[in-house]
Amino acid sequence: MIKLENIHKRFGETEVLKGIDLDIKQGEIIVIIGSSGTGKSTLLRLISGDFELREGTLSRPSDLRIGFLNQDLLSMDIGDCVRDVVLSGREDLVKLEEEINRLIEKIEVEYDDVTMQRLADAQERFGALGGYEWHAEGDKILEGLGFPTSSLSRPLREFSGGWRMRAMLGKLLLQAPDLLLLDEPTNHLDLPTIQWLEDYLANYDGTYVIVSHDPYFLDRTVNRIAEVAHQQVFHYKGNYNEFLEQKEERDALMMRKYENQQD
Repeated sequence: MIKLENIHKRFGETEVLKGIDLDIKQGEIIVIIGSSGTGKSTLLRLISGDFELREGTLSRPSDLRIGFLNQDLLSMDIGDCVRDVVLSGREDLVKLEEEINRLIEKIEVEYDDVTMQRLADAQERFGALGGYEWHAEGDKILEGLGFPTSSLSRPLREFSGGWRMRAMLGKLLLQAPDLLLLDEPTNHLDLPTIQWLEDYLANYDGTYVIVSHDPYFLDRTVNRIAEVAHQQVFHYKGNYNEFLEQKEERDALMMRKYENQQD
């Protein structure tokens, strides 16, 4: 799906990532972990295309759909209501619904067979793309993310940053991209919402990559871990507990090598 080879990234004189490799295969569930400032979010932004790649190669299909939840979304100032923000994740259905409404208005004023056929075709496409379940699915996701039904018609800008982040997460989940990039998705979620997100991602058909520090969430959702440390990426198979065991073995091996070198 996506392959990064010999990637370097620096900010000014500071080299954050040095010659890293990362191969993301379809259907994988990967978490990126590491200490603060090691380059986890930078790596996500390189994958998403937010950051320009100057050294190394990044290969991905031209038609790959990527959804990226990042911390910049906390400050999103959008006047649309919460429900419309989430529904906009399906831009194809938004446009089709607008076309259907426009054709209906035209027929009500002046009926003709050509317009009627265009309306029938648009409604058929709308149904084939899941349009008749679209609004209900959006509301279901918002409910899972903790939004009361009474709040869905309120403008997004009236909500705090944490709730704005929830809405943008809902938009991405409804969009269902091929590759979902989540930067600290549980930061602003309470326990019931985290548990709902775990269950939702467990049934997600696409591939997703998560940056997170929540060990309980990670232990239940991922099957591969990429640790960013010392400007490198170290790869581990399994969940978070298995990672801790493998990391302990790796650290012990590195210590023995260091002691041998000193001797």
